[in-house]
Amino acid sequence: MLKEVGANAIARSEAVETYALCTQLRSNLAASLFTSLPDDRQIVVLDMGMAMAATVDLFSQFKSKLLFVDLYSEPFIADIGDDASHSELVLQFRRGLGLEQDMIIDICLFWDFFNYLDGRLLKAFAEALKPNVGRYTRGFGLGVLNARCQLPHSCYGLMSDSSLTQCPRDGEPMPVYPHSQRDLNDFLGYLEIDKSRLMADGRVEYLLAWHDPEEPALQPIF
Repeated sequence: MLKEVGANAIARSEAVETYALCTQLRSNLAASLFTSLPDDRQIVVLDMGMAMAATVDLFSQFKSKLLFVDLYSEPFIADIGDDASHSELVLQFRRGLGLEQDMIIDICLFWDFFNYLDGRLLKAFAEALKPNVGRYTRGFGLGVLNARCQLPHSCYGLMSDSSLTQCPRDGEPMPVYPHSQRDLNDFLGYLEIDKSRLMADGRVEYLLAWHDPEEPALQPIF
């Protein structure tokens, strides 16, 4: 479901944030999201999660357009059938994203969304998003190195260029599909992990950038 929130608007969310249950996480890569932003137009931010007040508050400092698309509970993701073709999945994702075809996103906050998609779904999602990604688009994501690492059932907000907020997510946890950095690069194609850093709890944060297929890929770290 897409929710558009203006820079000075109050975030509308399907769940009320209970900050007493939230934790703050340090980020070493979030600041890199802001290094290539245009100064002559409104920036477009896609958040693949709930409309968190922290994110709205931060981007109220910019001339920005915030798009919140929470696909975690979409039936075609939770109950994917083996008979669904790649083109059908791409169409489902495009409908779920609901983005204008000529809109180019400046910042994509993927959070932990990739971990809930297997390779087939991740490829379809990447193709669905591709028309809205440009050479200067930057993305941010969270991952786990392997199945032994715990992935909290959480939703996230961007508090500053060095900190995130993590709050409990309602509902039953979904299956987790850990992806190596190499696999993520292969599945995403035109986006590539530019930087990655281990977090204090053993998770990994990723900064993603446009990848020209004619240029050699960066060597995976994890």
